[in-house]
Amino acid sequence: MKAHIKVIELNILDRFRKDLSSADSPEAIEKLLSWYIESFGGLNFKFGYDRPIIRARLCPSIEGFSHVSELHSPPPEVTSIGRMNEKGSPMFYASYHIGTALAEINAKEGDIVQIGQFQLPNQSGSGIRCLAIGEIYNAYHGTSTISQELFYEIRKLIDKLGKNDIRGLISYLYMDALSAELLNDLSASEKNYIYSRTLSRLLLERHPEIDGLIFPSAKIKGTSNISLRPESVLKKAKVASSQVIEITKLYPYGLYDFKIVKQAKGENYDGKIIW
Repeated sequence: MKAHIKVIELNILDRFRKDLSSADSPEAIEKLLSWYIESFGGLNFKFGYDRPIIRARLCPSIEGFSHVSELHSPPPEVTSIGRMNEKGSPMFYASYHIGTALAEINAKEGDIVQIGQFQLPNQSGSGIRCLAIGEIYNAYHGTSTISQELFYEIRKLIDKLGKNDIRGLISYLYMDALSAELLNDLSASEKNYIYSRTLSRLLLERHPEIDGLIFPSAKIKGTSNISLRPESVLKKAKVASSQVIEITKLYPYGLYDFKIVKQAKGENYDGKIIW
């Protein structure tokens, strides 16, 4: 990680934030964000992960889904606008914890949910490359939502930046926090996800080498979600396990009680799930 980064001066950042919040059209928002990402690129890193990421899908019945393809992102023709995607351009959404995954789909008592655990490459050399948004801001405040190893690396970067250019560090922290705010705004659906999906699209277009984005959860404080290009999931991830669960109790703070209805034994060569 480099100790020199491109930043926007603090007063200009403040004015940009106000202009962005008052922008009255998708075109104006895209123009402002296009200017912004000339300086902000997020924390770009390649990593291996030793635990599966978790994708949850509401099921129409206790039978669950019968094919692993139904645990993946939807096909383009049925993909609607989402937090990190445009209409017709699917992204694969997953979380690092089951409680976060359930909260992200607004699971309620009595819901039947299929949980797919996807194993990513566990060696960084063959791992996924992502932009992690909000993680430098988190590390500055002593926390990490991804891994302790990455946290220590970020802390080294923060120390170097602080010694070389303290105002530059503050500007970058501002940009990292602002970007996270745009991606995990709780009221984003009321605005048709215009800020988060536009920023996500522009970052993916600007960085074609990355597999996706890691960003703070909008539902559970202190946790992260990951959105990946569907082709990256097909190439680099595999279903480690799948089960159908019934939510028996919903508690505050993203805590759930549930019972396992069905546990998959594996899958056939053609992707059909074996129960």
